[in-house]
Amino acid sequence: MSITTQQLYEQTLVLRSQIGDEAAFRELLELYGPHLLSFTRKMIESPQTVDDLTQEIWVAIYRGLPSLLEAGKFRPWAFRIARDRIYREYRRRKIIVQPLNEDELEALPRNEETSVMMEAGELQQSLGLITPDQREVLVLRFFEEMSYEEIARVTGCTLGTVRSRIHYAKRALKNAVERKIT
Repeated sequence: MSITTQQLYEQTLVLRSQIGDEAAFRELLELYGPHLLSFTRKMIESPQTVDDLTQEIWVAIYRGLPSLLEAGKFRPWAFRIARDRIYREYRRRKIIVQPLNEDELEALPRNEETSVMMEAGELQQSLGLITPDQREVLVLRFFEEMSYEEIARVTGCTLGTVRSRIHYAKRALKNAVERKIT
């Protein structure tokens, strides 16, 4: 696998940040800040909580950066920290993260080819109707454009589990959109 100039630059920023270069860390914040903020917004519905949580995520990244062993794995590592903080917030608020059971899966529509055009706001609302673990994999895959391998690192799941979650999350999102329309 060949490394791009951008990836090499980002790895250099990580290494410089690890040795205390604050300017390099600010650049990492500029590069990944919008992505982590967007991910957090899609996972947490309370705007007040999002800002506090995002700040907490960056503090955790800053503190944990010296222990990151592979500079090339910064992105999934940072998203893993964000995910952990988000799920900690779910536990604090007693939000239950539950995948669909077998009966609910069977009740989902079977026509995978149905496509629905919607605006970004409608998509965000529909994402709010599916479980956080389903929302998470869709956001990471389609908004953050992560590979299945990166998603597996972020979520701590196997590659097969990631594929399965994405499949069922697409079905659940489609079902949520169709329920909203009718």
